[in-house]
Amino acid sequence: MTHELLVHIGRLPPQGAGLRAALAMASRLGARLDALHVVDLPAAAFTVPEAVPMQLDAVRQRSTDARAVAGDWAALLASHHLHGNWRVGNGDTVTLLAHASAGYDLIVMERSSTMRGDAPVGFGVVSRTVFASSRGVLVVPEASPVATLGEHVLVAWSGSRESALAVRSSLPLLRKATRVTVIDGSRDEDVGTCALPDTDICGWLETHGVKAEVRRLDEAALAAPGPALLDIAHAEHADLIVMGAWGRSRLSEMVLGGTTRFLFMQSDVPMLVAH
Repeated sequence: MTHELLVHIGRLPPQGAGLRAALAMASRLGARLDALHVVDLPAAAFTVPEAVPMQLDAVRQRSTDARAVAGDWAALLASHHLHGNWRVGNGDTVTLLAHASAGYDLIVMERSSTMRGDAPVGFGVVSRTVFASSRGVLVVPEASPVATLGEHVLVAWSGSRESALAVRSSLPLLRKATRVTVIDGSRDEDVGTCALPDTDICGWLETHGVKAEVRRLDEAALAAPGPALLDIAHAEHADLIVMGAWGRSRLSEMVLGGTTRFLFMQSDVPMLVAH
């Protein structure tokens, strides 16, 4: 079965860690790789009615320029022995990506390390796409070197629905990985509500052709697992973290902190997440 990936290209010409990760993942899986560049019309464009025609002309020109990149995209894919389409959309980025996600196995997005005052972690484009998407999202920090992807995968297992969705989305990569390490941070009270068919995460993975080693997250780290997970990823040279995203509300994570918020802000390791 051919896997189909969609990478969001936020700026032209296509570049950056997100693109490198998408190419690496597609090559590893032998997947088809489509790209989507969105030309949006900012709401502020309508604040001055006289400027609307000029803004619309600018959008049409940006769309024309973006479609002209199709040949470069085809050449880039050919150089990696890959296939896929170049797509250009007009509208809201989150809406278009969420709609398109239903037709793909995975979405790839790059996350800027710049914190915008109007879009704190949990409310930015990448975060909202994770919430709206019907698939897992590979979130790639722009500072990530992406030397490899999927050689050593660190699975942050909590027993939650979000955690189970992330593991399910990552199965094709886990099967190809040289090493899979499960960091089990689930609590005893979570066992009865585990979303997987088997409450033994490694046993369930083995039925899907994935050999994994498991270790418990120590009690001291359970209260704030984000820093501990990142330390483990660095110490053991993991090149991908698989985890559920926002097991509690975005607002509570923004106010109280949380694993997703910490890793979105601090991680330089790509993360395959699902909500």
